[in-house]
Amino acid sequence: MPVALEITFETTQADHILTQLRAYKEREFDRNPPRGFLGAVIEDHPETGTVVFRSEWQDDDALEYTRDSAPFEACLDLCDIYADGRDDRKMEIG
Repeated sequence: MPVALEITFETTQADHILTQLRAYKEREFDRNPPRGFLGAVIEDHPETGTVVFRSEWQDDDALEYTRDSAPFEACLDLCDIYADGRDDRKMEIG
C-alpha cells in the first residue's frame, strides 16, 4: 500500500529550512530516486509559519529504508536547527 510521510516544521526561519529541503530533494530524490520513491513536494506557508515536506512511497518498506539513511537524517537534523517545532505524520494514500 502506498504511503506518504508529511513533515511539518514550525519556524520563523523558513528560508533556511527551504534551502536544506530543496538541496536534499535535488541531490537525493531528483538525481537518483531511491527504490519505491513516487514523488515529493515542499511547501512554504508563511501565513502559519510552517514549511511542509511531503514524500510519497510505493510501500512502507521503501519509506523506512530511506528514512533510516544518513543523508535523510542529516537533512532533518539541519532543518531542526532552524525549527521551533516539528510534526511527522505517516499516512496511507491511494
